Amino acid sequence: MTRSTLSLILLSALALPLSAQSDPGGERTGIAVSYLAPVDNLDSVFNPGFQVGFQIHFNRESRHLGRFRMDYLRMDAKRPVVAGTLLTLSGTTWVTSPLMADSRMEAYSVAYEWMPHVEEPARHGLFGIFGVGGTLWNETMRNPVLFGGSHTDTKWGLTLSGGAGWRFNPAFSVEARYVYSDLAFHEHRDVRYGSTRSFLTCGATFRF
Repeated sequence: MTRSTLSLILLSALALPLSAQSDPGGERTGIAVSYLAPVDNLDSVFNPGFQVGFQIHFNRESRHLGRFRMDYLRMDAKRPVVAGTLLTLSGTTWVTSPLMADSRMEAYSVAYEWMPHVEEPARHGLFGIFGVGGTLWNETMRNPVLFGGSHTDTKWGLTLSGGAGWRFNPAFSVEARYVYSDLAFHEHRDVRYGSTRSFLTCGATFRF
C-alpha cells in the first residue's frame, strides 16, 4: 500500500513541470533540509529529527510565489513505547504486562504552499508561508517478541502549515514553519498520541 502511494506521488510530481512550461525563468525546482522539533502530543515521546524534501516553484517573478513540495521526515522515540500487551504464565496464573518496543516515526507529505513576498519581484527579502496538504504517518515499532520483529502503524492526516522566511537571492532562502496534521480520518481510539501531530521546522531551501 505504501509503495503504491509513493509511486502515485512521484508521478504527480513529474507531471507538474509539464503543466507549467509557460512560466519562464530558472530556479524552478529546489531541495529543502530542515531541523525538526516535535511539539504538543509528540514532544514528550520523540526526540528532534530532520525533514528533507523536493520542491517545484511557480510564479517566481511575482510577489505571490507558490510551491508544490514533497517531504520526508524522521524522528526516533526518546525511550521504548507501549506497542501492545504481553501475556505470560506465572506459576498457574496468566499475567498481562505492557509490551515495550523501540519506535521510529516517519512521514511522507505532499503540500502546496503560498509564499507572499513583501517585495516584488520575489527575489529577496521577507516572505510568509501558508500551506495545505496531506501526510502519511508510519510509526515502526521493533521488538523481537513482535510478529516478524516489528510492527508499523499507518495513519493519514490533513496537514496545514504556516511560517515565515528570508530570501537572500533567487536560489537560497531560510525559513521556519509550524506544521499541524489532523488525523480526523481515523477514530480517536485507533490513533496513538492523540488525534493531532505537530512539529516545528527550521531550515534552508536551495533552488536550481
